[in-house]
Amino acid sequence: MADYDVILIGGSTAGSYFARRMAEQGLSVLLLEKASRETVSPAYDIFHMGADEMEHFGLPPVQEGDGCFAFTFSENETRSSYGNYPKPSHDRVVGLHKRAYIQRMNDWAVEAGAELLYEAEFLTFLYGGDGKICGVRYRRNGEECERTCRLAVDCSGIPAVGRRSLPDSYGVEKFELTPDDLFFVVLRYVKFHAEKIGWASWIFYKTWFAPAGDGADGILGVGANFGFDYAEKIFGIFSRNVKLPAYDVVRTERGATPYHRTVYSFVGDGFLALGDAASLTKPFNGEGCTATMVLCDIAADVAGSVLKSGAAPTRAALWPINKRYNDGQGKDFAAMLALLTRVVRHSAAANEFFFRHDVVFSQKVLGGFADGMKFTAADVCKTVLFIAVGICSGKVKPGEIGQIFAGALNAGRLLFHYRDYPETPAGFEAWVKKADALWAKAGKMSDWKV
Repeated sequence: MADYDVILIGGSTAGSYFARRMAEQGLSVLLLEKASRETVSPAYDIFHMGADEMEHFGLPPVQEGDGCFAFTFSENETRSSYGNYPKPSHDRVVGLHKRAYIQRMNDWAVEAGAELLYEAEFLTFLYGGDGKICGVRYRRNGEECERTCRLAVDCSGIPAVGRRSLPDSYGVEKFELTPDDLFFVVLRYVKFHAEKIGWASWIFYKTWFAPAGDGADGILGVGANFGFDYAEKIFGIFSRNVKLPAYDVVRTERGATPYHRTVYSFVGDGFLALGDAASLTKPFNGEGCTATMVLCDIAADVAGSVLKSGAAPTRAALWPINKRYNDGQGKDFAAMLALLTRVVRHSAAANEFFFRHDVVFSQKVLGGFADGMKFTAADVCKTVLFIAVGICSGKVKPGEIGQIFAGALNAGRLLFHYRDYPETPAGFEAWVKKADALWAKAGKMSDWKV
């Protein structure tokens, strides 16, 4: 008999959500969080969640004055490289104080029956005589402790301390995210001198302005590969090309988020990777909280059924998690990532041209990225016409158009490949070999600089 059915490493949003979902099924759950309750989630004060997503996943509600709620907004504009031709979008977004909300999610998991230990640092997995995970060793209050489990879940974020400690033969990738695979995010909380601006984003620079809650008029954020120095360089280019009203910086925050394809397999014998530990974020904005909850729900259904049946959560038994995820959000995110990786490779002048004529970065594209896009023959004809005009006028270079078409081609290939994700582990090695070749053609966002 194991001490617990499930042990999770990491008590942020993914860990708390999955712990709740498993505890709701009557399973015994232990959630290990390295930080103290007072220091959990140190990177940012404010983070965003879609209001509809919060309702869909049944997350703890918030209200003004509760310490978690910061603001809500629904109107946003995406603007060109020189701040022109705004494309509006309408999504209900809730701004939350991250630490306070993660503490609430921790309590939410405990309310369902999960046990939570703060200041518990993962050390290694325990393995049985058959070489399969059977528990976790961790350090707490200076002492090393061991607890056995049937399923160990890595929700440790970017470090992926569980996934990266697995044996090479375990069937789950062990790659480490490098500066080329991360977005380094700098948030400036600002107050304007007089004139203010509305909520907006400038996709060419991966820069945005959003509400900030108390003490500031908003947040000017920028994200970039390579490091914070390069992110600051991009912000400098943005500041020269897009003229904003005068403002003062109240404070600055820094953090990072994965910008890399997900692991090819989330599961191994008695093992599951979720959230940033699996490199699962939204390709169109880098956020990951609710994106990983799609995978969490699938995993809770599959793993919960296996564990409640008394069967061992082997790699084969957990494999439907891979298949069901990649049949849905997985294939869509893979296609979006491959498309965006190439579409961004153009000049500020080309970006301005696209926005002006509502092609490539059109209202239809920018308004529907999160939900999928449907194009008519008229849309295609208009795009081809203005691409020709752009090339003839010198506003767009043929190579830039080549990158866009290459992105579309790569996106289509990866979409169909992920749709053909193997039903069982038997066909996995052949699938991986082709996926590696397709991702090599797609490249990374970090292959190109502004």
